[in-house]
Amino acid sequence: MTDRIVTRDMARVLDCLRDGPSTCREIAGALRLTRTHTNALLVELARKQAVHSPRCAINAKGGNVNLWELKTRKEVGP
Repeated sequence: MTDRIVTRDMARVLDCLRDGPSTCREIAGALRLTRTHTNALLVELARKQAVHSPRCAINAKGGNVNLWELKTRKEVGP
């Protein structure tokens, strides 16, 4: 994938998270992206300290699922 597409998709993920915390699956479904691609975007955004997953939800099988959300300026630091 080109950097332009990745940059565009990261912006779309950030925009999606402005509505509140979501799982990777929810974001992928809303943006019509694969979960693999969405997960890679979330990992990169977390590396850049734009998003984080401070809590989890429980899925139908009883497993933990990360809830991703935007980091606030306070959480990122000065």
